[in-house]
Amino acid sequence: MLAATGASAGQGNINSVQEHGRVDEGPPLSLPAAIAEARANNPELVALRQQVDVARLRPVQEKFLQPPMLEAQIWQWPLNTLNPLNTNMYMFMATQDVPGRGKRSLREAAAEKDVALAAVDVDVRARQILDLVKQAYADLFVARKAIDIHLASVDLLRQLADVSEAKYATGRISQHDVLKSIVELSKLHDDVIGFEQQAETTRIRLNVLLNRPPAAPIGALTDPVERVLVTSVADLQRVAAERQPDVQKAHVRVEQAQAQLAVIRSEIKPDFTVQGGYMLMPHQTDAWMGRVGITWPRAPWARGRTDARIAEATAAIDAANGGERAIASAVGLAVADAYVRVKAAERRAALLRTTILPQSEQTLEVSRIAYQADRVDFLTLIEGERTLLDARLEYYRAVSEHERALADLERAMGADLSATDVVPVNRSEVK
Repeated sequence: MLAATGASAGQGNINSVQEHGRVDEGPPLSLPAAIAEARANNPELVALRQQVDVARLRPVQEKFLQPPMLEAQIWQWPLNTLNPLNTNMYMFMATQDVPGRGKRSLREAAAEKDVALAAVDVDVRARQILDLVKQAYADLFVARKAIDIHLASVDLLRQLADVSEAKYATGRISQHDVLKSIVELSKLHDDVIGFEQQAETTRIRLNVLLNRPPAAPIGALTDPVERVLVTSVADLQRVAAERQPDVQKAHVRVEQAQAQLAVIRSEIKPDFTVQGGYMLMPHQTDAWMGRVGITWPRAPWARGRTDARIAEATAAIDAANGGERAIASAVGLAVADAYVRVKAAERRAALLRTTILPQSEQTLEVSRIAYQADRVDFLTLIEGERTLLDARLEYYRAVSEHERALADLERAMGADLSATDVVPVNRSEVK
């Protein structure tokens, strides 16, 4: 009676797990499509690009002169009258400040560095966000694959449960072995629930990165292909030194500091003020007037201020150069670290594919034959089934970890790996 009840419960668990069969609703999504969508629609990247558009409007402003000053004055207005027509002179003047030669072009060049810095900021953040997209895509794939692998084990567990019930019916095993299969099915069901939760939260995270509604469905994903990185770490570091956005940003900061120093040094040149006017004198002959003013930047009481600003700008260049060297060193280290992770993931995936998976499959098959011949107990059979399930899941985790490590490597490099950098592994399909 207890065995029948256990079998019924086991069948219920089987049906419960099968009812959770995963269906990928929505259009399929490949990784390149997800990356392109994030690049175009991610709200943070959109906002940063808009800031660059704003910055591009600033340099052109430095090409033009400041607006002129227009003045009107009344001279010698007697205190004993309120009529302005009884005054002796009216003066109408226009004043224009003119920067020294070359100052406007230097200020425009300095403003252009601000634009370049804003543009590099977009590249820096884009690399970070695209790395998050790749990580979320890999996590979602692993969670869904884990559900598939667990559900694929249901038929195998049913077969094992049928064998154990047949052996129990003939009195060859105890009821304890029958219940073990039921417990294993319950554990499988619990694992599926956990992976479903992981898949749901990861889907929401990926939707947010793509600027989709959080509840938007994501269809079938593209299975990652086991690949091997063939380019040396030294070559990857050379690419990073040239193209990494953080390195480029540090270099632009150096150029920005140099441009600012050039602007400050140009302050040594004098500025000019030009004024012209017309004097209207009701009781005398009208006349023109003109005035030219020039600044004296090297005046003894003003020279120290300019020299201090030059010293500050020079120190800022030294600091920017030091920052560039530090960032270049950090980028080289990040490339090397990601490279080590990539190669480790490659070795682990290859070990699982070539050794652990075949051995697990063989071990389970041998255990099943031995169990039918009463040479091993049911626990050994269940352990073999669980080992095979874990090995299949670990293989896909290793392949996904390799993809995540490649994503980190591309972010560290600031460039995408080409088809000649990573080549697919020739392998039979892993189920």
